[in-house]
Amino acid sequence: YGLFLLRRGQKNSSMASGSWYEEAVKYVSEKSLMNGTATGTFSPNANTTRGMIVTILARVEGVNTNGTPWYAAGQKWAMDNGISDGTNMPGVITREQLATILYRYAKQKGYDVSKSAALTAFSDADKVSGYAFDAMQWAVAEELLKGSNGKLDPQGSATRAQVATILMRFMEKIAK
Repeated sequence: YGLFLLRRGQKNSSMASGSWYEEAVKYVSEKSLMNGTATGTFSPNANTTRGMIVTILARVEGVNTNGTPWYAAGQKWAMDNGISDGTNMPGVITREQLATILYRYAKQKGYDVSKSAALTAFSDADKVSGYAFDAMQWAVAEELLKGSNGKLDPQGSATRAQVATILMRFMEKIAK
């Protein structure tokens, strides 16, 4: 997990111009929500960890996230605020875990989380874990998660490009 930011106008060698995630990567980079993995590199297809997500949200809240291990401050903040149980910070985050963390964060901030959409349009809706069901219904209703090929893939990992896109949608729609 790099500590370098993409600077405005800096070419990102790992991001194809015109890619579906280009706008989101620019957004999260310019807003300092996500850092690159090395100078000028975003690694859009790399996995995102639970620690990265809580660190990003802690930064949004003005928490100094420096420390060892790198996710410790974000982990403590997330646990103190009921956003994460703090387990498995280096572990790859699933799409339903991401939705749940964002849902809990939105609730903690007092944002409207009343929207809910039936998941029946997705062939794998039965794969959503019980703890994540309300969060997934909210994330779909808010179009944070849109699925692909009729599936939500709740247990699937969220790539950095997907997380950037979901974070951009969250910041523009929910945390305005």
